[in-house]
Amino acid sequence: MRLPGVIVLAAVVACALAGSGGAAQQRPFLWQCEQIHLDQAKDACYLRLLEQTVDRSGNPALELPRIDRLARAAGTALYGRCHLLMHTVGREWAAKHHLTIEQLQNVEPRSNDPGCSAGFGMGLVMYLGPQIIASGGKSALPSCVQLPTQYRRYTCVHSLGHALMRGYHETLFLAVRACAKLGARFAPDCAQGAFHDYWISLRGADETTSPVHAVRSARTLCASYPRFAIGCWYRYFIELVPTPNISTGADIEHTCRGLQGTQREGCVGGASLAIAGEPFEQGRLCSRLPARDAVPCLHGVTVQGLDGKPALQRRLIGTCTAFPGAARRGCASWYGLTLNLVTNGDFARDCQAVARGLRSACLTGARRYTGPIVTFS
Repeated sequence: MRLPGVIVLAAVVACALAGSGGAAQQRPFLWQCEQIHLDQAKDACYLRLLEQTVDRSGNPALELPRIDRLARAAGTALYGRCHLLMHTVGREWAAKHHLTIEQLQNVEPRSNDPGCSAGFGMGLVMYLGPQIIASGGKSALPSCVQLPTQYRRYTCVHSLGHALMRGYHETLFLAVRACAKLGARFAPDCAQGAFHDYWISLRGADETTSPVHAVRSARTLCASYPRFAIGCWYRYFIELVPTPNISTGADIEHTCRGLQGTQREGCVGGASLAIAGEPFEQGRLCSRLPARDAVPCLHGVTVQGLDGKPALQRRLIGTCTAFPGAARRGCASWYGLTLNLVTNGDFARDCQAVARGLRSACLTGARRYTGPIVTFS
């Protein structure tokens, strides 16, 4: 995500000018960059100041959770951009400190936050790509598995897919083959990271290079990887430029017309992810789809937005009673899985408060939270 020198210089100058008007009052975190209206220059400003902030701390494991809190509280564009920005910050920090696989666990952010912390952690693992491919990813697995929360383990394994793609110079089949060799527990989440990196690379974003003879159609590419079709589709729509117009249930049905099986599940989940909104709004949209698409649609619901809000988490899974009859248990199982993931196993107890007919499905899903997740935003 490194930007042209002229834009970087413009951003630095703008940051300096914005900060020169003595500001005694409390301003949002990295408020200087908000004065810049050109997106590339704004991101260059953010990158510069985020890199300085992490460097000054001397301890990214503790500093990144603080940055998450500040970015959320700022109420500016920063938090929405932070995950991708931190890919670059993480890679550059790792390069500057000559990070090794053995050191990874000590510097991974101590946070489940999917924004700045997850992005930085992924950047660290991406940097390790050349070290990781020597073992096909297996050398990094112990560091991932030893992380203290399941969400962070999931993010780390997902990052292995990105790292393998970088290590193999965006050669998808080599990265997916390496992921497949990690075994049933880790292969799907690793492969989803590889496919994510592939879709990013088609537009050369995040310091990637578009592969030669690239396949740009998910219908074509994902059909070639039937085992991983759901993960293959998941990030497709959000990485397309221009972004497709998907905003309603009818748009999802139209976009995925003619597809069957896991291809359809992947398309519906990916299309759902492309529809921004808060979890209850997203869930209501899914509940109005035909039963076969209602649960795959839930894979795009951002349940992590309810982290730390147990009452709202219980209310969310309660909305499964509004789903088509054939989809209600699947709804409860998916929410049981993902809510248990973001709470690191604590939500399983709340399955007892779910409507009687859905409790067992909730528990079944909750028990799966240490296995592959595949589609989680």
